[in-house]
Amino acid sequence: MYHDKKFSVVNPSKMCQPMGAVQALLGLKNAMPLIHGSQGCSTYMRFQLTRHFREPIEVASTSMNEKTVIYGGEYNLMKALKNITEKQSPSIIAVASSCLTETIGDDMAGIIRKFEDANIDRELPVIVPISTPSYTESHVEGYNRTIKALVENLVIPTAPNGKVNVITGFLSPADVGEVKNILNDLKLEGIILTDISKNLDAPLSESALNLYDGGTTVEQLEDTANSTGTIALSKHADSAGVFLEKKFGVNLISGPLPLGLENTDSFIRSACQLADLEIPESMERDRGRLMDAMVDAHSYNYHRKVAIFGDPDFVSAMTRFTSEMGMIPTVVCTGARSKRFTEDIDTISREKGCSPVTLAGGDLYDMHREIKRVRADILIGNSYGASIALEENIPLFRAGFPIFDRLGAQRISTLGYRGGIDFVDRLTNTILDFYYDEAGYEIVEEELEDVIIEDQEYAEEEM
Repeated sequence: MYHDKKFSVVNPSKMCQPMGAVQALLGLKNAMPLIHGSQGCSTYMRFQLTRHFREPIEVASTSMNEKTVIYGGEYNLMKALKNITEKQSPSIIAVASSCLTETIGDDMAGIIRKFEDANIDRELPVIVPISTPSYTESHVEGYNRTIKALVENLVIPTAPNGKVNVITGFLSPADVGEVKNILNDLKLEGIILTDISKNLDAPLSESALNLYDGGTTVEQLEDTANSTGTIALSKHADSAGVFLEKKFGVNLISGPLPLGLENTDSFIRSACQLADLEIPESMERDRGRLMDAMVDAHSYNYHRKVAIFGDPDFVSAMTRFTSEMGMIPTVVCTGARSKRFTEDIDTISREKGCSPVTLAGGDLYDMHREIKRVRADILIGNSYGASIALEENIPLFRAGFPIFDRLGAQRISTLGYRGGIDFVDRLTNTILDFYYDEAGYEIVEEELEDVIIEDQEYAEEEM
């Protein structure tokens, strides 16, 4: 039995800020993320990221305990910076705070300056402090704060470079790879903030436990102020773009996530607009192939009710895409309390003629309750939706983060025209697996009554 909640959260549809910070930092070359908090904080990050990406994840910790909570974590942070510098020699150490250190008020920037002053005669890595309190917002905001902190601390304005900055947001390595492929097709050089496409989908080698040798470099971060423009694929992770626009005049185009036909059109138009480019014929062909895939699948997807949950940009983009496919979004849920999200869903509802229940700041309990009320034929979201799908006897199409009960999440792309084609095929096949010819030969009572009435009417006419 589902009851109204007054204040509690049950099965949250989000994670803490340091999770987003760590994923952003794993897209940097030769970098070491350092969580200034208890050992459990970094352990949770490694656990969640490893079972999704199936890759070894390096996250250091200052290992705060009861004593350091009382007296402050300066000693622990100084010792951690010393150990990482000596043993791993990274190009950059990014120090993310946690709920613990934010609550006691540790001055991370001051402690870092003290460490640098103590080693002024030595060559040190770049050290960037990032405020990511776990008790507020979500992992999406953690990602946003991290990209902004990196740009603020590292940017060096010089001469125009003709490039475009792309803030990816919380994507899979395959999706980041597809964004890079689109830029290559346009013959446009981009600075990806940040590039996890190789680091979190890496080949097996003896260097697996070394620092990542792929990803965005410190030099590329320094160069972001010289770019032609910035495209943020996430409206909730565009703060670095806002900073670059206000301080250095780098034009910002914020969102949407290029998922589906219309959103991909928007992304490609934005890139061409910033760099004054023409859309190549090969891209027009891919667009036509996606349209063909949507037409092929239309009879199976038409008017299927769909519930969607996950990160706000993903949910709003997926709501639009499924509407383009002829489906009916009935419940859309994100853990972030976001005005941008609700505005996006309102716009999509008006344009597509749908009226989903919108849960901004909702949890999976809220979503499940609404699914029971308005129904859904399929659920789209991460692995935490499996129990809901099982109870409601509907399929779960796994997308987003984390996916831990299936393999290959890091290799699945849904973005762009090519990723959209793959998505349409996989989603439609999921529906076919579950609903193909459902009750096709079953005579229901209503149909039987209609047949009897028609026979009686026919018999009376004959008489």
